[in-house]
Amino acid sequence: MRAVLTVLLFGLLAVPAGVGAQRPAERRCQLEVVNVDREGVRQAFQGSENYFAGGTLRLRCRNQPEVTLAGDSLESYTAQIVRLLGSARYRDDDIDIQADSIFYTKADERLQLRGNAVVTNRINGSTLAGPWIDYLRAVRGIRDSAETIALQRPTVTYRVARAEGDTVDPAPYVITGDGMKTRGSSWMVAWGQVLVDRDSLHGRGDSLIYIQADEDDVTLVGGPATLARGGEDAFDVIGQHVRLGLRGEELRSVEAFGGGHVTTASADVVGDSVRLGFVDGQLEATRAWDRANGATVLAEGYDVRGDSIAIDTPGERLRELRVFGRGTLLEPEDTAGTGADSLAVPADSAATDTLPPIRNTMTGARLTARFTDADSAGVLLTRLVDIVATGSATALFARTVMREGKPSPTINYTRGDTIIVTMKAGDSTGVHEVRAYRGSQPVDGIQLERASLGRQARVGLPGTGSPRREEGP
Repeated sequence: MRAVLTVLLFGLLAVPAGVGAQRPAERRCQLEVVNVDREGVRQAFQGSENYFAGGTLRLRCRNQPEVTLAGDSLESYTAQIVRLLGSARYRDDDIDIQADSIFYTKADERLQLRGNAVVTNRINGSTLAGPWIDYLRAVRGIRDSAETIALQRPTVTYRVARAEGDTVDPAPYVITGDGMKTRGSSWMVAWGQVLVDRDSLHGRGDSLIYIQADEDDVTLVGGPATLARGGEDAFDVIGQHVRLGLRGEELRSVEAFGGGHVTTASADVVGDSVRLGFVDGQLEATRAWDRANGATVLAEGYDVRGDSIAIDTPGERLRELRVFGRGTLLEPEDTAGTGADSLAVPADSAATDTLPPIRNTMTGARLTARFTDADSAGVLLTRLVDIVATGSATALFARTVMREGKPSPTINYTRGDTIIVTMKAGDSTGVHEVRAYRGSQPVDGIQLERASLGRQARVGLPGTGSPRREEGP
């Protein structure tokens, strides 16, 4: 049987970011019943009308044939409340919705989906699924952007478009939480044991915030939040807040705030705030800040500490390291004792034990270290060019000098306002020269040579006694 019913219903729907359409309704829908197997029943009520129908019910919006609804039965109360029961479905050009029931209230333009609800974006295949989902429509004069509320652990599956030339669809993002709320397509929050998974990328947190702008921001909060990526460019991130900056499919940045700790294949970074910047999928910049406790970076074998640390690695090749505030830079530890300037007690010493190798160390209010690439037997290696320390600077370094034609290991400790250490060129790791400056006051320090190192007593940093001025490097 064919019947016609005019109901003030909904227009086009909006769902979480990347899942649904975004078209604020210009007009309401006049709903036509296209098919009902059993005759509908009308019931007059206080000057209005209730309507009930059942049996393979199909409906559409008058003059909008692309907007259709279906269900096993329909209940309409005074044209203000409409219920579709049993295999309820809504469909338009962009959206396909299925649920056990759809309940619409005209007063607040709310569409309630209950039981096995699935909202599918027909354009990109992304979905929102859960047992309890509400949509608050974007309708002129009521709200500018559609809002969505989903409870009882819903799941968003966001499918990414293929890149040009690809023949296989990339893995989707899957976000699950106890609850979710969205506004339009540019804002989303999720809370309660939030999980983010995509192929080798896995995130965890108490909540999630998504904001769409020039670059999309995804922030995991609390727990602390964690983010890990496996594979060749693996990293692990921990912090009270962990934020990803995305430009479409491309990862632009990873940040950790509040007890931040980022681990990559080449670096270990700790600070109150930590940021990794990426260009074309490669790590280009590392930044760390922690004024209270000091940030630390272990990269390329170097130990770095300071109030803030900046490392530039264009093309993932180390080029410059800068430290600001209480800076300390320790060169890589030569655990094998094979370095050109590593120091230990000479083999002919009568000492019963040996000194550990000295790690070249510089401190200062500001440190700048520059690096370059050197070819070593066909292998491209990163080599230190020079280090500049300014502001209450100190330098402790070990090297071998020539005394009367013989090599003599030395330890040199220098203090000054500015200290410049220049390394040997090529593939050598040794110190070429040290220059120190100190305004009107003399540069001072201490130098220990082979004869001193041969004694049994261990040698430490100078702490007492008169400093000795260094006449030259």
